[in-house]
Amino acid sequence: MVFLIGNALLLANLASTLFLTGLVWELQVVQFPLMLRAGGLDFPDYVKHQRTRNTLLIAPAMLIELITGGLLLADPHLPHRDVFHAALLIVVIWIVTFASIIPIHSKLVRGYDQSTVRTLIRRNWIRTACWTLRSAILLWVVRFC
Repeated sequence: MVFLIGNALLLANLASTLFLTGLVWELQVVQFPLMLRAGGLDFPDYVKHQRTRNTLLIAPAMLIELITGGLLLADPHLPHRDVFHAALLIVVIWIVTFASIIPIHSKLVRGYDQSTVRTLIRRNWIRTACWTLRSAILLWVVRFC
């Protein structure tokens, strides 16, 4: 029974991570670069709505990923080192999100600044790399189940 719960946690964690990986790549390659072309009088309103809509997608998945990722650390049937590294990447993602990405968005809500948009794109590469690596690690871990 415990192993089945562990499998469900692993699949929930993998599903949330794969969803977030796809979403962060879309942000990185499509939405954030388009901000460089969206400067103008309505830019603050655009950023506010873009941020609100993305938060509705990102926040629940990040919470599921955080909770299930933490719970996976206690599963003795999984390779602890790989699960631990995947959990560390969650910590990095959360730090970058709250210490960098959210403050940059807050600055952009006040008005367009090309330098700030470029900073957002550069810093978001950290989250893009972390979620991509998490996906690879978790897909590797799934082979044990």
